[in-house]
Amino acid sequence: MKSDSSASLEEARLRNELLRIRNTYSFRLGLLLTEAFFRKPWLIPLLPFQFIKMNLNFWRNRSVLSQNLTHSSFGSNNPECLLIFVASEGGKAACERARELADEWLSEYRHHLVIVSSNSGLIGFNQPNLSLYMIPDPKLKKNISRTEWNKSCENVMYRAIYTHLPSTFIFDGPYPYRGVLNAISSATDMKSIWIQSERTNLEVIAKSSSHFTVTRVLNSLENSQLTLTNKKRSYHSLTNKVLVATGYGIHEDLQKTPTLVLKILSGYEKLEVIGVKKYTDASPSHQFDEYWSEVMSNPEMNLLQAAIVSDNIDLISKLHGLMIPTLCILHKKTTTDVHRLIQSLANSGTLFVAQQHETEEIELYIQALLNREWNLSITQRGTISSKATLLQDIIQN
Repeated sequence: MKSDSSASLEEARLRNELLRIRNTYSFRLGLLLTEAFFRKPWLIPLLPFQFIKMNLNFWRNRSVLSQNLTHSSFGSNNPECLLIFVASEGGKAACERARELADEWLSEYRHHLVIVSSNSGLIGFNQPNLSLYMIPDPKLKKNISRTEWNKSCENVMYRAIYTHLPSTFIFDGPYPYRGVLNAISSATDMKSIWIQSERTNLEVIAKSSSHFTVTRVLNSLENSQLTLTNKKRSYHSLTNKVLVATGYGIHEDLQKTPTLVLKILSGYEKLEVIGVKKYTDASPSHQFDEYWSEVMSNPEMNLLQAAIVSDNIDLISKLHGLMIPTLCILHKKTTTDVHRLIQSLANSGTLFVAQQHETEEIELYIQALLNREWNLSITQRGTISSKATLLQDIIQN
């Protein structure tokens, strides 16, 4: 059977069912009799020989047909191929997580990685042995209904699965799209993993978890294995670099850099303000001295004097691990669970937490962050080493 990667999932199911019917014994016998008695009567003398030939072909091709149908249902999966879906709701943080997974997985020369994504931050991402399928962001809803978008998503997912036959699928997003669930439901032999976070709604978990083989909760604050090291920053190694990443993560389309923060920072001399480069920025703001395209994996993060961030758990955890004094400005949509986790970390020091409307507190916290004597005293406690690799946390645990 020839594969047709351009067909939709529904079309493929109908095609396979038609193929199964056409290759049944009764269908072949009926076709033979119809040809002999109605369409081509001159073949009646040859009917006994045609009957014997039909039986031989039927039993000879039966095992081959069975293998092809099993293959079309994704029964032969490649253990060296991994499929990831990166949802747009995860923002830039999800893109960096995907790049980290790619680096780890593709470090083995025979490995192949397939990424399907609605996150525009992955446009143009290219590495050897990497296949990237981009679909529109469902939040944009440009002249397409939710049903149509899910059908398109389902078709792209199906093509990716049918073409590459991955052994493992990872969905990285707060809620699985219907198109994704429809596609993976046909890949019965493919292991499916859902990366959840403390933001994932309990109702969504109850409704969608059954579609996945395994669920993983990525909680950098509670699940990371952290150990203290003896590395400390000195007064001379303390820089004047401040990261402002209030638009990093799940709220990056909703939470802009507060004007108050930029106004306060502009009052300090010789301060280098670092922003996060968005893929949709036409012209970067002159209020930043530098832009980072990658944040979590940036090698200069440990050189920061301070950071002002959103409620992104992964970023806050890494800054805390590096003992970088940080101010977290919560968003109005910050969930109770996320707030609780951030507050528990704030109780251990180096982290201030404020609401968007608490202007006086924000100004006082920034003044503390930029006080070099206080900043240095905090960093003298030592830094923290990184946890196990992301790929190990997701797949191997």
